[in-house]
Amino acid sequence: MVASTNGFFARDYNLELGWNNMRYIIEAAFLQATLLGRVLILPSFVYARSCEYENRVCADYATMVNRGDAVDNDEWRELPIDQQMGWKIPIELMINITHLRHAHPVLTTADYLRLHGQDPSSEASNGHWTRDLYHSRPNLITGRFPSLKVIPNSAYDPEDVVRVDRILDDDTAERNFSVADPQVVQTLYAALPAGKSILEWQQAQSALGIWGDLELDRVVTENGWRILYTYDSVAGLDYNKAAVNPIKMVAPRSALRGFETDYRHIRTNVLLLEGAVHYGRKLGGLYFTTRLAQDLFSSNVLYDFQRVDILQDIAAKMVEHMFDLTDGRLWMAAHVRRGDFVRYHWTMEATPESHIERVKRHLEDGRNTLIRLSSHALKVYDVPGDVRPDIDLHNRTPPASEGIFYLATDEQDPDVLEMFRREGAILMDDLLTIEDRRHFASTRHEHAWALMISDVRAVVEQIVLSKAAFFYGHAMSSVPGGVINLRAARGADPRTAVID
Repeated sequence: MVASTNGFFARDYNLELGWNNMRYIIEAAFLQATLLGRVLILPSFVYARSCEYENRVCADYATMVNRGDAVDNDEWRELPIDQQMGWKIPIELMINITHLRHAHPVLTTADYLRLHGQDPSSEASNGHWTRDLYHSRPNLITGRFPSLKVIPNSAYDPEDVVRVDRILDDDTAERNFSVADPQVVQTLYAALPAGKSILEWQQAQSALGIWGDLELDRVVTENGWRILYTYDSVAGLDYNKAAVNPIKMVAPRSALRGFETDYRHIRTNVLLLEGAVHYGRKLGGLYFTTRLAQDLFSSNVLYDFQRVDILQDIAAKMVEHMFDLTDGRLWMAAHVRRGDFVRYHWTMEATPESHIERVKRHLEDGRNTLIRLSSHALKVYDVPGDVRPDIDLHNRTPPASEGIFYLATDEQDPDVLEMFRREGAILMDDLLTIEDRRHFASTRHEHAWALMISDVRAVVEQIVLSKAAFFYGHAMSSVPGGVINLRAARGADPRTAVID
């Protein structure tokens, strides 16, 4: 696996973050590794944030840690001690690594340590790459100590740099930095937001008064700027990071720095990107110089990052039960982020009562959308691949007015959950029967315990949410991004989801 590549690519992973943040960080790391032609090293574990039962119950099956101690972060120190705990979850339970390896070579940090004669238990608890320890033993196959090159965090994309996948050959030609109309260049630079070196497509259109895409392409290209490709924001925010809704932006060629161009030539055994490079950035952590390259990465995210079989099987059983409860009608679903969002005042509504009312208003709008689409041509997201529309919207009856709906939430207050149920919500534990749990425990016994862990349950629920006829989620949460990816891959109509 390693011999046919340029070596290993490592990251300082932010294990203090929840799974869905880690998911899109890993997706970006995957892109970076493919650009470098290197084996991607993943953390061997992530941390789940809560147990559905008493902590001691989950601790019988998963290693319990104090999250603050494990990741060197004081964020949770003022919480009651039981709420400071987390559980170490094998990465293989969150991502189907076997499937991912069909697209690109991937190892865990534990694999790397074993390859270098080290105890896997020496893996850093915070997810960062240990510069000294991980390079203190020789490779068991080559007998050589692994060399290391670090890409400083400050070099990745400072304010005057636009980090792209690669610099195209024609961007190195002197003629492409020439200017046909100095006034165009001056206008574009004047339109740049403070601290930015890249313009939204609509900003460039407005600044130049050019509304046709082909004409704007021509004008910016003739004046030393480059068309770049990325993904649209949701409600003006980039927290969802879904691989849908491709857009174009423009930037001066002189500001472009190619990740592949700058770092693929390096021949150390390990190339490490220092620190975090996810916050305030688009999905993938960089921009693409061609739509083809963007589509390739979108395909990786949509089709190569799969959930493990047991979690997909559990979700399929829950979906089956939802159709039983609705007598075969279409059903709708929502994600309600509570948990630490309440503490940070990031929830959409101040109280759970107003929150569920907001959900129901959106779902009623969603029901009207489904009724309208039942007699109209269906669409799919603008994603690569042979994606066919979800014809269930035509073949099944729309949801009943004031009917039940599936609700995924991290709320744990029993009284609040009961109030959600009175408002029509069906929760995970309402769908999974004792027989279901016994079946999965008997057939997949090594992972049967995982349904006690919040972040594992959330992966199952994302799959369930993706199967709903209509979905509503929150723009400040990364959970809906994963749901939208799954919906896009299965052919859901983009009009059947609302994120606000």
